[in-house]
Amino acid sequence: MSRTGVDMARSVRPAMALAVLRELGPRAGAAGQRAERLLGDGLPVPERLHARLTAALAARGWPALLAAAERLLAEDPLLAALPGCADLAELLDRAGLVEPWFHVGHRTGRRLGEGLLEVCHVPRLGGVPGPAESLLVCAIDVVATAGPAGRTARVEIRADGAVGRPEDVLRTGAARVAGWRLHWSGGGNRSGFGSGIVPAVPSGAAAAARPADAVRARFAQDPARPWRLDGTAALLGLAPRTLQRGLAEAGTSFRAELLAVRLAVAGQLTARTALPLAEVAAAAGFTDHAHLTRRFGAQFGCPPSEFRRRGGC
Repeated sequence: MSRTGVDMARSVRPAMALAVLRELGPRAGAAGQRAERLLGDGLPVPERLHARLTAALAARGWPALLAAAERLLAEDPLLAALPGCADLAELLDRAGLVEPWFHVGHRTGRRLGEGLLEVCHVPRLGGVPGPAESLLVCAIDVVATAGPAGRTARVEIRADGAVGRPEDVLRTGAARVAGWRLHWSGGGNRSGFGSGIVPAVPSGAAAAARPADAVRARFAQDPARPWRLDGTAALLGLAPRTLQRGLAEAGTSFRAELLAVRLAVAGQLTARTALPLAEVAAAAGFTDHAHLTRRFGAQFGCPPSEFRRRGGC
């Protein structure tokens, strides 16, 4: 089966599509059969098709979304380690590194407070995911955080300008989910969500202990930004020499980590979207298409156009 423009429209990680399909079972119908064929041929599942399947799963209720999240965390090697993190801060650090593999051109802003986690959508390329897809990501957060938090969170969803439980949002058929809040302690402000939520990134002592993780998480937030050592160190609460030395001790460098993140983002955008390669280059932080092609070939052994045709080299 060839990769058509429809097939190469923004797509989802195969493990996520499979988790939804397995929970739907026979209820997936014709849409599920199409997704199965695409996955069987090594082709991506387009976001629109995944959205239909996730909406069908959401129609079965919040427990069905939680079950799909549990399956995904058990079966996807990128996520399997999250529930075993020592604490929530470590979990958010790791989640920031894997998010680009799940949300192509999209990020979530996260703020960890006393007994709660606030999450909001931060769209980059394209709009906010649909309500069912947002609730599936929320379910993944609930399942992943239960271990490090020591118990399951109480969930509040912000949808259509109001705050309610996932079950309420599903029952009323919300048009848009803006974010959610997970509680592990009593109380909490039910009237609204905090402002200024930013993607979680290790800083201070945590950044000094894991400098490569810290800079990768920063770069992944905005790979096209003109990152500099001094400015990045300041964002992480470190002296430039401290960051530089920590990276060297980890066997890497500031420039190497920035290039690695940009190439990873470019690979995801190339394989899982129909964006023109010049736009991929700009979104990933490369000067132009030619710059992307040179770096891409050195990393993946083939140019972006061939990488896209093959779905990876």
